[in-house]
Amino acid sequence: MNMDDAVVLRTYSSEVAANIAASRLGSEGVEAHIQKDDCGGAYPSLQMVQGVRLLVRPEDQERANEILERIEAEDSGEVEEEKEDEEEAEPQRPQEPPGRKKSNPIILIGVFFLGLAIGYFLEPSLIYRSSYTGVDKYGRNEAGIPGYIAHYVNGQIERSEEDRNYDGKPDAWYKYEGDRIRTAKWDDNFDGWPDRWATYKDPFNYVMKVDTNFDGKADATVYVVNGLVHRWDWHPNESAIIERRELYEHDIKKEELVDTDGDGIFDLKITYDRFERPISKTMVRIRY
Repeated sequence: MNMDDAVVLRTYSSEVAANIAASRLGSEGVEAHIQKDDCGGAYPSLQMVQGVRLLVRPEDQERANEILERIEAEDSGEVEEEKEDEEEAEPQRPQEPPGRKKSNPIILIGVFFLGLAIGYFLEPSLIYRSSYTGVDKYGRNEAGIPGYIAHYVNGQIERSEEDRNYDGKPDAWYKYEGDRIRTAKWDDNFDGWPDRWATYKDPFNYVMKVDTNFDGKADATVYVVNGLVHRWDWHPNESAIIERRELYEHDIKKEELVDTDGDGIFDLKITYDRFERPISKTMVRIRY
């Protein structure tokens, strides 16, 4: 795909959600790529601020949009609700208006056989996709190294890996259940060991642990709600003591609680304005 000609189909708040959409499009034969501005993975929070873009060819835009709309409707249960409504309504057969001509049976037979012919050629492809077990590779660079590899079992994605620096080694790993993301790991300094771990309720609600000094131990826990950062708990080297808790509103830090003496009680509260500048400090006693 020529990235200069590509169009933005969707913008997601996380890389995982964008990869899922790209994978689903790829499973239906539509080439898709993601584009992000997070300094090569060094600052993943930028994804939630600037978004992760899903790119497709201009000629594929309409079909890709239809595929995603169908998938989103299925995931939200809209399709099932519509079917239930139709069953409950029990519509009556409309009476044929007087003078209306009946359909030509020869035309109906022709349409019937045309449908059989189309089904004959399309059915193998549909069955193949619904039961597909194998590996798909996307986002190749100029050297031919794929940036994203998806593993399918019986038509559903089971796991995937990402090579964000195109060195031929995966540096992000994702696992799925029923086509839904469940866990993820990222190697942000590309040394072969994960530095971030996430557990998902869904693509927009998850808890992520972060190793900021790359020693293999989590130093912070991030809570993301509806695609926006809700809270950061800082506990260096997996300490039971939370040194600092940052509370966010609409992805902007509004308040910070600090345990200055490490006794398990927050004793300092700092509030911030909309530009995340401190505006007040108050002594408190809040147990966590």
